[in-house]
Amino acid sequence: MTGVTVVLADDHPVFRDGLVGLLERGGIDVLAAVEDGRAALDAIRTHRPQVAIVDLQLPDIDGETVIDIARREHLPTRILVLSARSDSAVVYRCIELGAAGYLPKLTAGDDICAAVAALARGESVVPAELQAGLASEIRLRRTDDRPVLTPRELDIIRLAADGHSNAEIGLRLHVSTATVKTHLQHVFEKLEVSDRSAAVAQALRRGLLA
Repeated sequence: MTGVTVVLADDHPVFRDGLVGLLERGGIDVLAAVEDGRAALDAIRTHRPQVAIVDLQLPDIDGETVIDIARREHLPTRILVLSARSDSAVVYRCIELGAAGYLPKLTAGDDICAAVAALARGESVVPAELQAGLASEIRLRRTDDRPVLTPRELDIIRLAADGHSNAEIGLRLHVSTATVKTHLQHVFEKLEVSDRSAAVAQALRRGLLA
């Protein structure tokens, strides 16, 4: 048993019942299975499951609205979208609204269970076949409010992205480790992060490492 708790929202009873059986066979505890968005929000508020599996095409309140309301109410449940739609703009919008994962409805049962377990562990899940489109959407929507890094700061964050330690970076750039640390601290401040991993992620997201 995984010990993971789930609320499921899908308006197709045959699919919904089949998914309930699949999840339960995978050791996942389905606390509620509902057919519309309003009932999904009520179930999430009441049961506080670790994960909510939400279709986008829901009666009453659609899936995107469920995601948005759950985020604005700071509900602890992490939302996995399971949808027949796979266009990159929709995937991007759901992730931006606060979904922690997105899977096509044709995803194999074992992969759905694995995704639910991953979300319960605090991870995010977007399958490889959707990642390229999602990356394209991020690039299209990228604003030009990127912080200005000096050439030396750019050199350092690029080497950090390649996995080099501060000492290795210093050797490559012919500067001391202390100087590397100072430049990295400036990068952290400009990117509004507190560690190397977050700095690299932000630099990638903002197109500074292209």
